Amino acid sequence: MEQEQILEIALQIGSTLLQYGAETYRVEETIKRICDSYDLNCEPFAFTTGVFASAKVEKGISTVFKRISSRKVDLTKIARLNALSRRIQREKPDYKEIKEELDDILKCKTYSYGAFALSFAFTASVYAYLFGGSYTDAFAALIVGILLGLIHPVFAGNSSLFPFIQYFADGFAAGILSSVASILIPLTDVYIVIIGALTNLLPGVALTNGVRDLLHGDNISGVTRLGEAFIVVAVLAFGAGIGLSLWNLGGF
Repeated sequence: MEQEQILEIALQIGSTLLQYGAETYRVEETIKRICDSYDLNCEPFAFTTGVFASAKVEKGISTVFKRISSRKVDLTKIARLNALSRRIQREKPDYKEIKEELDDILKCKTYSYGAFALSFAFTASVYAYLFGGSYTDAFAALIVGILLGLIHPVFAGNSSLFPFIQYFADGFAAGILSSVASILIPLTDVYIVIIGALTNLLPGVALTNGVRDLLHGDNISGVTRLGEAFIVVAVLAFGAGIGLSLWNLGGF
C-alpha cells in the first residue's frame, strides 16, 4: 500500500470515529496504530471538530486534515471501526479490502423507528419510577417516551436545523406531551414524567468523553465536550420550561 493511501485510510477511520462519538485520545491512538502497522511514522492530532495527521513520506512531509461538520453517537459503528483498526494492525490488508469494509460500516443500518421509540419508552418509564414516581407516572412516561421517540428522529434527521434548535424542540415536545399526559391520565405528576422523558436526551456520552479526555490530558477537547454537554442540558430544560409555561398560560 502506498504511503498516501495509508494516511488516507488512517485519517478516514479516525475522523469517522470522532464523528460518531469516540474520544479524541482513542482517535489519535487509532490513527497512530494504523500508520505504525505499515511502518509509516505519523503524528496525529484530534479535537472535537477536526483531525490532523502528518507523516514523513518519500516525497517529503504530507499533512492531511479532515473537518467534522456534524457529530452523533453510534456505538455500533465505533465498535466496528475499532475492530477494523485492530485487524489492520494484525493482518495488514490491502487498500481495496480496507475501503470495502469501511464503506460497509458506514452503510450499516441504524435501528428502526419502532425500536428507537420502544427504547425511549422503556428508559422514560424506568427513570420516572426511579425518581420517585408512581406506577401511574411510569405509565404516563412510557406513553410520552414512545411519542418522543417517534418525534426525535424528525428533528435529528433535519440537517438544516441548528443543533441546539433540535434540542430545544425535543425539550418543548417533552414539556407539552407530559402536560397532556397529566390531564389524560389521573394522578400523574407532570414533573416526574418530564424527568423520565428528558433522560433519553441527556448527553451522557459527551459528559463521559469530556471527563475521559481531560484525564488523558486533552484539555481543549475535554472542556469543549463538557461545555457543549452543559449547554445541551440547559437548552433541553429551557425548551421543557417554555412548553410547560405555554400550557399553563392556556389555562389547562
